[in-house]
Amino acid sequence: MDESNKYLDIGAQAYQVGNYEEAQKYYEISAKMGNSQAACNLGYIYEYGRTGEKDPEKAFYYYNEAAMEDNANACYKMGDAYLYGNFVQENHRLAFLYYQQALDLSRTYGEDDIKSDIYYRVALCYYDGIGVKKSYLEALNWINQAHTYSYYDRFNDKFMWQSTARRIANLREKIIRKLDAGKRN
Repeated sequence: MDESNKYLDIGAQAYQVGNYEEAQKYYEISAKMGNSQAACNLGYIYEYGRTGEKDPEKAFYYYNEAAMEDNANACYKMGDAYLYGNFVQENHRLAFLYYQQALDLSRTYGEDDIKSDIYYRVALCYYDGIGVKKSYLEALNWINQAHTYSYYDRFNDKFMWQSTARRIANLREKIIRKLDAGKRN
């Protein structure tokens, strides 16, 4: 294990137990060594204000740094930034493109631990027509894959897996209601 991963792991352990200041310290060390996941994790700290005030500018900076290094997790967070206008102007086409990039990267690198999050976002895009043509059938395809990977999250006790599983179940119900009502898009 290289040294940057060692610091990343120490930071992750601190984050899991709510010691965000310590997590931030170790993520910063790891990110300075070029670890893109540490940079992405710093984005989470700033986005959610784990060590104080929320700072969307710093969150965007760290997500962007990690996304430029082909970090799938950071790519879907960049998609979120463009979807919701977090520090940048809303741009649904860019949001969808970042989600697609995250999808491709997660498949390439076998990052099963974030697939439920990514597939959920792609399903949401098809459901609402965000950056792509609305299609409830396509949304169902993606939400079913998200649902499958939510079990991976559960069995691996992913941090906050329950909230992701609830979001997936809620969107899946909405999609099925639309399809049962005879709507294709």
